[in-house]
Amino acid sequence: MYKSIYNKREIEPKDIESKFDIDELFFSSTNLKGTILSGNDVFVRVSKFNKDELIGKPHNIIRHPDMPRAVFKALWQTIKNRKPFIGYVKNIAKDGSYYWVLACVYPMFDEEGNIKKYLSIRLKPTSDIFKIIPEFYKDVLRYEHREGMDAALNYMLEKIKELGFENYEEFSKKAFLEEMKSREEKLKNKDMLLCGMASNVLSKENEELADTLCILQTNFLRLNRYFNEIYSKVNIFLEMNKNLNEKSKFIFQLAEEIRLLSLNASIESYKIKKEGVSFSTLSQEMRKNAEYSEREILNLTKLINQTNKDIEDTSFNILSCKLQIDMVVYFLKEMLEKLVNEKISIQEEKEIINNIKDLFELLNSYAKKLSNNIYDSKSRLRNIFYNIKDLNVLINRLDFIHINGLIESAHAGNEGGSFTIIFSQMLKLVEAAKNQIVDLETNITAANEENLSIDILTDLIETKLLKLEKKYENIFA
Repeated sequence: MYKSIYNKREIEPKDIESKFDIDELFFSSTNLKGTILSGNDVFVRVSKFNKDELIGKPHNIIRHPDMPRAVFKALWQTIKNRKPFIGYVKNIAKDGSYYWVLACVYPMFDEEGNIKKYLSIRLKPTSDIFKIIPEFYKDVLRYEHREGMDAALNYMLEKIKELGFENYEEFSKKAFLEEMKSREEKLKNKDMLLCGMASNVLSKENEELADTLCILQTNFLRLNRYFNEIYSKVNIFLEMNKNLNEKSKFIFQLAEEIRLLSLNASIESYKIKKEGVSFSTLSQEMRKNAEYSEREILNLTKLINQTNKDIEDTSFNILSCKLQIDMVVYFLKEMLEKLVNEKISIQEEKEIINNIKDLFELLNSYAKKLSNNIYDSKSRLRNIFYNIKDLNVLINRLDFIHINGLIESAHAGNEGGSFTIIFSQMLKLVEAAKNQIVDLETNITAANEENLSIDILTDLIETKLLKLEKKYENIFA
């Protein structure tokens, strides 16, 4: 059953898992067509292919027949569109065993801004969200066998919506967050440092390279402390996003309710005689205020939505930076261990240096993206704060109109009854609006404080990365 287009190598799948531990990470780089250019030793060991069987081969050499091709279509659509792709993948090893990964595939760009290659970092999935994936993929694969890949992709996206996600990107970001949290929890108190443990057993040929790697590892471990501090704030940013979404929905609804109340007041003012002049004036004030409020609210909603996007990007880039710095540290540890056990050829040394360069370049680019996110959201948060103050003025005006309205309603006696109801509704609206605005101000203040703390850290990181790049320009240039 497996000897089909889904398994061109005709490796017989086995229900045996290839060993891949939670503390391990692996990566591979490919050209624009998906041909493997390089990878680390964990990739070789877990896949059970020899390195020369992997380099120069299409990445689908490790594709498991249980994988829907629709997933890979989504992957290529995403990365060709210059965006990173996050997804669960079941791979097949040379002996038919399998291993699951969460693959994080990042496009890398040349100086002209064109995609030059892709770098994929993989971690072992252990979160609760992963538990649904094997059966989910089986369902999509059955559909794909019947209806074809394009139909299966649409089917997969519909199923993701049924799981409560708006689209694949939202699902993948959630999966990324949960897998990183799960990994961090399971790796608590695990020491990643190797420097100083093996210097006395290194061969002379490897000493210079080992010294360089050890110094780099120390620098990246120091950097990792800053990234860990930023990473600890991911949940705070996600909670901010949720709160801002809720406030955005409320204030958008507020504009509609103010408009309807002003319309009702105008209609009622025509129904009564003498007192209608006063009520007409009040209803005109309400309508004018409603128009101002609507403009302010629409602008505020737009700013909040833009800020939400900034916060989403910030959260994703925090996760990416954390994974990338972990990958750098792990790779350096892996190479230092290798130097203890075997002599490295000149060609292998060049490959190690090129891999470090690629990983550093990726980390550097995402650190800059994170810094830009913070800068953009800082500006928008400031604009939201000013808009809230303007909205407060309009709400206070409504409060004043509501008080005058109740006074006029009392003077009008029975004829003012309907206005009493309208202005009582306005009172409830004003009180709710004031409470929500106070909450929104609190959220914006908290968001601004977190932004400032991350701004300081990203500045430190950028400075240290720049110093590292200059100091080791023979590696990173």
